[in-house]
Formats: sequence, C-alpha cells, structure tokens
Amino acid sequence: MAPNPTQMVVDLRSDTVTRPTPAMREAIARAEVGDDALGDDPTVRRLEERVADLLGKEAALFFPSGIMANQTAVLALTSPGTEAVIEATGHILDWEDAAPAQWAGILLRPVPTPDGLLTPELVTAAIRPESPFGIRTSLICLENTHNAAGGRVLPLETLRAIRRVAVEKGVPVHLDGARLWNASAATGIPESDFAAEADTVMVSLSKGLGCPVGSMLAGSAETIARARRIRRRLGGAMRQAGI
Repeated sequence: MAPNPTQMVVDLRSDTVTRPTPAMREAIARAEVGDDALGDDPTVRRLEERVADLLGKEAALFFPSGIMANQTAVLALTSPGTEAVIEATGHILDWEDAAPAQWAGILLRPVPTPDGLLTPELVTAAIRPESPFGIRTSLICLENTHNAAGGRVLPLETLRAIRRVAVEKGVPVHLDGARLWNASAATGIPESDFAAEADTVMVSLSKGLGCPVGSMLAGSAETIARARRIRRRLGGAMRQAGI
C-alpha cells in the first residue's frame, strides 16, 4: 500500500521546503501591490526598508532568489579579470553553477578549512600581493551560517578580524547570509552586528521563515542603486512582487 502523503511529519531535504502559514497566506492575498519594476510596489518598499533597518544598512533590494542576489553583489563589487577569496565549500563556489565566471568574469579562489570557517590568517594568505603580472584580489566572500559545514556560525569576533584584514588590503566583503537569521537566533547577536562587517549582505526569506520566495541584498545606498540596475539586466525586476 502506498504511503499517505498526509502522514508525512517533517521533510528534511532542505529548509527551503517550509510552507507559508495560514496567516501568511492571508497576508499574501491581501497584499497591497504596485509595479515593483517601476519602483512603486508599497509592500516591497516596506519590506526593503524593514530589512535594511534590521541589517543596519542604508538600503536593501528584493530579489526572486538568493543566487541572483549573491551574483548581483559580485557584479557590483568586482571587475572582470579579478579574483574573489572564498571558503572551499562556500555556496557561491559549489552551488551557483560557476555564475561568477559566467556573469562577472572573475575567478573564485577556494581556501580549504577543516570546519568551513575562514580565519583572518587564511584570508590574509589568500589575498594576492599587488603585482603587474598577477591577478588582483577584488572581493572576499563569507557565508554565515555555513550551509555545507553543517550550519556552523562564523563567530562575530572572527568576522570582525577578517573585516580588519579586508580594510587593510582595500578589498570589499560580501556576506552570503542566507541563514543569517539562524546565526542570530543561535548566538543572540543581532543580525546588524554581523552585517556591519560586510559591504553587502544577502539574506533569504524562503528558508526557515516559510516565505514562498525571495531574498534581499543590503548595503550602502550607492551600492544598492547599482544593484537595482544589475538586477534588471539579470531579469530580476518583478511586477506585483508584493504578493
């Protein structure tokens, strides 16, 4: 006899299979909408303002997916023919189908670690010295929590130390914070404290939060203005996205 799907208690394939609650479905049905590609969806505007405030950034931008938000950050912060430092099992490296090479024309330099957590010493060693003959390091990509490392939290003090290296070397930092909510819940540290150590941060709404779709990219007003144009080029400007 075939199993009854209604008897399934929990689906452990991914936290992306969470479902909207009845209250969320009702909010979706009642959402005030406009054309977000034209910048006038009031629900999306409120969401972007709320997330920017939560992350302590000047602005935030809604995306249909976390990969698109990550790749927009890469495009906004780097230039073709350069290199980004990343932990060797990072999502941007392992699960985004070589998008940085395809869209931004950059290489990813994987840094192996025993536990998925980069250190300032490892980052320092991975940043290439200035040379007219060698590739330039243009970005540091961090992930918190680290999905492939069992959801490990990159400690705030480590993140701050990496940021100090980045500032010293003149290299921007992007934080893949798809599950930054989890890092905050596990440590009791506000999301804004983690986000303060990165130029841009991506957070996902479609993981454990139960939202049906969507991610956000936050950063300075100047960077997010540039990201809005990149999002359009990638086909990510949605219409009545408030739904």
